[in-house]
Amino acid sequence: MLKNKIKNPIIILGGFLITKEAYDDAKNTIEKFFSRKVYVVDVKRGDWFKSNSAKGWAYILNKVSYTAALALKETNAKKVDLIGHSSGGVILRLFLSDKPFNNEIYNGKAITKNFISLGSPHQAINATTLRKFVDEKYPGNFFKNINYVSIGGQVEISSKQTSLATKLIARGSYKSISGDKNAIGDGLVPLPSSLLRGSQQITLPQTVHGGFFGNNWYGSPPKVKEWWKQISWR
Repeated sequence: MLKNKIKNPIIILGGFLITKEAYDDAKNTIEKFFSRKVYVVDVKRGDWFKSNSAKGWAYILNKVSYTAALALKETNAKKVDLIGHSSGGVILRLFLSDKPFNNEIYNGKAITKNFISLGSPHQAINATTLRKFVDEKYPGNFFKNINYVSIGGQVEISSKQTSLATKLIARGSYKSISGDKNAIGDGLVPLPSSLLRGSQQITLPQTVHGGFFGNNWYGSPPKVKEWWKQISWR
């Protein structure tokens, strides 16, 4: 009798200043409808406040490494699938590297099969120093053994259904990241920035960046189902 194939556990790294609890709905949806065990990296707001330095990024990366090791141990799997929301998606690209970063080597590519980003600012004219470092050192789908998938949202700013927060923030954020205040995006990150070069690119209509911008964000149950089913999983 053949044994049931072990499914890769999912590791979720959230976005800047967003705590673990914000991803409960996404975790529950994936576990219930797609039968995958989900581990959300426990990054505190205080950790994010330190993320303007290599030491701060390394602290978060160490948490990713610990969570991935725990997931492999508890599920007996050989590989994990990574999901990064917003800044988390950029940091996970660095986790894949086998080169030293802040005197640590993570080599996440050795244990990763699929990499998925949600509204991550991958390509930007005005990137932070560390984001720029990642995109210059490991551009696009850099590690060929990894299945890269990038997902971006778009929302109509002038729509009556669009939240006040989105209306107030979107154009300034788009201009800051891409130089174009009239870009299409998810209310925070322009679509061209979130669609990683060389990856499978998925665009979600009527999708905002996070819960602060509205209910229809990447981690809401309907949206999780929408992007999950479009991914060409390996």
